[in-house]
Amino acid sequence: MYSSASRRPFRRALPVALLSVVAMAQPAFPQTLLNGGNPWHRIAVFDTDEDHAHLVIEPSPFDSMNELQLAALPKANRIHYNAPSKCVPERLKVVLKRVAEKYGPVTVNSTYRSPKHNRRVGGRKRSWHLKCAAVDFRVHAGTKGLLSFLRKQKEVGGYKRYKSGFYHIDIGPRRTW
Repeated sequence: MYSSASRRPFRRALPVALLSVVAMAQPAFPQTLLNGGNPWHRIAVFDTDEDHAHLVIEPSPFDSMNELQLAALPKANRIHYNAPSKCVPERLKVVLKRVAEKYGPVTVNSTYRSPKHNRRVGGRKRSWHLKCAAVDFRVHAGTKGLLSFLRKQKEVGGYKRYKSGFYHIDIGPRRTW
């Protein structure tokens, strides 16, 4: 049998070896990551539900950053708006700031929608987006526990996580769907 002392160098070397293999790995198919390696493009094209396919049209500066760069971002620069932000209620901005501090950089992809745009994207007739009282966003890091976190925020009325990875929060009555 091997002693624990003889296994120690192997245990130390294994993470480094695995990391180097992952770093050198190429996608199995060249088209795996479309749009210059942007995985959100794949979500927009293939995995997004019909209500949210429009959300990834605008790229985010966070898309091209690795985990180390995302973690090093100053807390003040962790929210990027791909949609108008002036009309977003302060209480939702506070929640987004908390999400960015706890989970990582956030890109807000939908805030106000005109009635015409709301119809075009399949939004509900009485959507909170029509009043600029809702935001759809995505987080560029781990989101484990985020839905539970949103549920605990007193500023949030409605909240949902879509299968595409987008989150919705609004200031309407307390609910999820």
